[in-house]
Amino acid sequence: MIRFFIYFLILFSNQFTCQSIDTIDQKKLTKRSTILSCIVPGLGQFQNNQIRPENVKNRLWWKLPIIYAGIGSTTFLVNFNNQEFRKIKEERVSRNQGNAANNYPLYSIDQLKIIQEDYRRLRDLSLISFIGVYVLQIIDANVEAHLFLFDISDHLGFKLKPTFLMENETNYFTTQISFNIKF
Repeated sequence: MIRFFIYFLILFSNQFTCQSIDTIDQKKLTKRSTILSCIVPGLGQFQNNQIRPENVKNRLWWKLPIIYAGIGSTTFLVNFNNQEFRKIKEERVSRNQGNAANNYPLYSIDQLKIIQEDYRRLRDLSLISFIGVYVLQIIDANVEAHLFLFDISDHLGFKLKPTFLMENETNYFTTQISFNIKF
């Protein structure tokens, strides 16, 4: 079933970029990039590479190895810490039932409880790290889609200039912000 889903995504991923940017609403592109990144990590960044303007020289392929390295390493750490947690828990349960020490003969039951709690804490931190990496790549895809579609033409302006004001015969400097918008 998972293979079918992956083949389906690969087969129909070319249809995501078949229309030009002028005919598609910008909010739809940002939403699509976010949803694709939620479904398959890194697919939103791939979509952003397709919608980026021609004058932007940034290639977004370099983010994919970082995303998958983060997800892979946190998945490995969650799995490893969970296995160690279960091994030590089984050893503690076995010893509490009166059986001899099998895996960890150098540790007492109290020491095993402390080690088990350490692995539980590390497992939980690894799971939080996994969720953090996953959410961070979703946020990255969304923000980058917004930035690619943001209007940076010469018609927008921002000017910050100091102004000298006199009030009640006291002189002081202040700043004034003005926005210049050309239509």
